[in-house]
Amino acid sequence: MTQQESHDHHYVPEFLLRPWASNKGLLKGYYWNSWKNRLDCKERGVNGFCYKRDLLTLTEHNEGRDVLERKFFGEIDSTGADARDQLLDDGPESLDNGQRCDFARLLLSLEARRPATVQKLRDGGSYLAEAVDSDQKILHAMETEGLSGTPSENLTSRGFSFEDRALSNIQRLVDNPEIAVKLLNLHWRVVRLGPGDGTLVLSDRPLVRLFAYDHPKASWFLPLAPKIVFFAANCPQDFERLTPQKFAKLLNFDSVKQAQKYVFCVDTSHNRLLKKYLPSRDGA
Repeated sequence: MTQQESHDHHYVPEFLLRPWASNKGLLKGYYWNSWKNRLDCKERGVNGFCYKRDLLTLTEHNEGRDVLERKFFGEIDSTGADARDQLLDDGPESLDNGQRCDFARLLLSLEARRPATVQKLRDGGSYLAEAVDSDQKILHAMETEGLSGTPSENLTSRGFSFEDRALSNIQRLVDNPEIAVKLLNLHWRVVRLGPGDGTLVLSDRPLVRLFAYDHPKASWFLPLAPKIVFFAANCPQDFERLTPQKFAKLLNFDSVKQAQKYVFCVDTSHNRLLKKYLPSRDGA
């Protein structure tokens, strides 16, 4: 039986969105309505946000055109969700090496599969074709064989896709050993907010990073629930000396500032922040 091809590809996994959903399973996604010049909210299920039609679909693949979404990122999300659960239950110190790697891959995947990143990879197919067409050895070989047209045209006519080849590099972005080693060697923490510390927002670009991965003050943050956040840092004391309330305020600011369009909240206490900074994200 042929497996149905998936087309709605989520760049933020549903399991990361679910903690912000109501008891009815609905998310409140706040965005800036430029037509009405106001903050608006859409309410949908967790599968109704943070996806793009055929985001990772290939032209052709023997395992299915949706192999990147279904198999590569599907495995990352499955093992990443298990690591997240362990992290929430017993803290970072309870993760074994395999689970730490699973969670690190999840973090790296969140940037790699952003629509803007995917589009840059797809665009790379054109540069690859141009490089082939300007290769003098290939041009000479075609002339010797009496072949007409450009090298890229000949390859395309035989089923080769430059865009697919470029997009397949997304796997290297996720499994970049240099960045992964840096991330794994950071100090991992989980911060839980108290009753009077407010709540965390989650944006449609959920991973917040401060400084480059190889910077002495490199820091990564991922809200896991409205009251819980994971962070990894070279200097965790910089954040541990903050009150939980101040920590949440600063993280929420960064989350909203880098949102692509939507910010998810469980209460209206963040409306002032959203009204101030979401307009600048409209159409970003």
